[in-house]
Amino acid sequence: MTENKLFNSAKEAIESVGIEGVELERESFDPQNFGNGEVIFRLGPLLLRFIRDRGQDFLDIASAIAPDRFHQFDDVEIGMGWKSVEEALAKSEPEPLADMLRRIRNRLGELQSAMSGNQEGFTRDRIERAAEHRKAEFVKRLR
Repeated sequence: MTENKLFNSAKEAIESVGIEGVELERESFDPQNFGNGEVIFRLGPLLLRFIRDRGQDFLDIASAIAPDRFHQFDDVEIGMGWKSVEEALAKSEPEPLADMLRRIRNRLGELQSAMSGNQEGFTRDRIERAAEHRKAEFVKRLR
């Protein structure tokens, strides 16, 4: 265990849902600012980025092919057809990491295939369109 509480909680959540084979890519945290931090694990062709911002934890996903193009987990689920925009916008707070990781575990083969090889660019485009749609719907609801 490290001093980085985000690393510890992300690792614990990964282990609790039975995901194996993750490798730490990098981690950083700021103990002076609410423990804000970032931890990135590699899981085959996937990069899982955990972010703690003001005490709330978030999960983003990228392909190892495009390691600088992370996507919010909601947008990944919408882009993959696992969740609707309405379901994503209905949340009032971030989900527990273990809940999101459990869904990843249940569809890991599908997600790894979609985020690797020739499928990666097509999948990234779908996820980016989903993100644009979700953001537009969010703004529409604010009006």
